[in-house]
Amino acid sequence: MKYKAGGRYEGELFRGLREGQGHLVDADGQAYWGSFHDNKRHGQGRMVFRNGDEYEGDWVRDQRQGHGTLRRADGSIYEGQWHGDVFSGQGSMAHCSGGVYRGVWINGHPMAQATGIVILGPEVMDVARGSSFTLTIQLQRDDGEVATGEHGRVVEISAGIRYLQLPAYSEVSCFKVDDGHRETPIRTPFGFQCISYPRSGPKSRALEPRAALESAGTNSPLPEGEPCDLPGEWG
Repeated sequence: MKYKAGGRYEGELFRGLREGQGHLVDADGQAYWGSFHDNKRHGQGRMVFRNGDEYEGDWVRDQRQGHGTLRRADGSIYEGQWHGDVFSGQGSMAHCSGGVYRGVWINGHPMAQATGIVILGPEVMDVARGSSFTLTIQLQRDDGEVATGEHGRVVEISAGIRYLQLPAYSEVSCFKVDDGHRETPIRTPFGFQCISYPRSGPKSRALEPRAALESAGTNSPLPEGEPCDLPGEWG
């Protein structure tokens, strides 16, 4: 066992430097098993980072470079080429959000990542309760081209009733609203507001609120700040 300041190492040495196969635990508690050259991680190796991420693959002078697989603590997996410790070249990632991207990566980012979801078809659809319907959805890039290397995005479709603000003196009433549980109208991309339409569940038949039908026929930006964002650099 060879101890170094701020960490510990067990393995082969040459002239006092790590050389060959060994096991290194650094000052942050991160562990590496694999090949060393000139005191650096170099060659094939596996490393477990302090955040729970795990990488196995090629190393060049303490950086992930070549081919390798990264398994993130959140369940995301990237397999492909690396350069300078980031995704670079051909690779595929199955993200924890359900999205999958296969293609070329540049400096840690997808080269042709989708930036918008487009729902093709009429702006408003009249669907009878209990009836099925079909939507055509495309993932598109900034230039409007279809992002063929990505799939797995989830689109939520819900129903709503158009909201009309009547004058205070109006005697018109379509349904009774409990003042103690008045719902905040939801803005739609069609120029009007709506309130959620209560639908009965198939088992309990309990009323369940749903948001308004959104995004049909319009370009919608992908949500930001998701719990599982695509990072530029992992590990």
